[in-house]
Amino acid sequence: MSNMHRILWFDEQIRSRRYPNARSLSERFEISVRQAGRDIEYMHNSLLAPMSYNAKERGYEYANQAYILPSVLLSETDIRILSFLIYKYEEAAKSIGYVEGLDRVVQTLKRFVPYQPENSDLPVFHADSALADRKHEVDEAIRQSHKLRIAYADEEEEYEVVVHPFRTYSQANVVYLIALCEQSGEVEYYRLERMTRVVDTGEEYRKKVEGGTPGKDRGS
Repeated sequence: MSNMHRILWFDEQIRSRRYPNARSLSERFEISVRQAGRDIEYMHNSLLAPMSYNAKERGYEYANQAYILPSVLLSETDIRILSFLIYKYEEAAKSIGYVEGLDRVVQTLKRFVPYQPENSDLPVFHADSALADRKHEVDEAIRQSHKLRIAYADEEEEYEVVVHPFRTYSQANVVYLIALCEQSGEVEYYRLERMTRVVDTGEEYRKKVEGGTPGKDRGS
């Protein structure tokens, strides 16, 4: 049995005000007291559970009853959305500089622990699952140096291009792909939100060092 089953039980015992401790945890799951102690340390240090030991009751309680355990069962889509939000906040840090709480938000997302700072000037980003999936597809192509076939809709028309993707970047809450367009022979910027279809061709390309004057911004 995994330690998560034990942690869920321990959490339920605390919420029921039964004041569990290492001894009761070890007896319930037939593990050593030392192992039970490691589970409790994991809850406190890694899951950031606000636990305190009540000497009178000889067990643990929560200093903050609003605390919830982080989600432990995440779908692939959930992970992509969280990764996308982390990316957006990290890019925001590069462009707007220091904002109180920004680094903590990033670290919190990485731990999958809900956190919402009060009275903060942090930017707010909405997680679009379709856009998160699109960025994942683009990132995979970049990682493997694969050409992409993109159906792209700008203000005037929808068309298809084959590109060599270099990297993505975020500016003013818009995510761009910087890529070499085979049709124009220029390095151009494509907005991910305007890509209606992305297909990994499986064909590799030779990466070139970015430099010189970039091509036009598609759909700025």
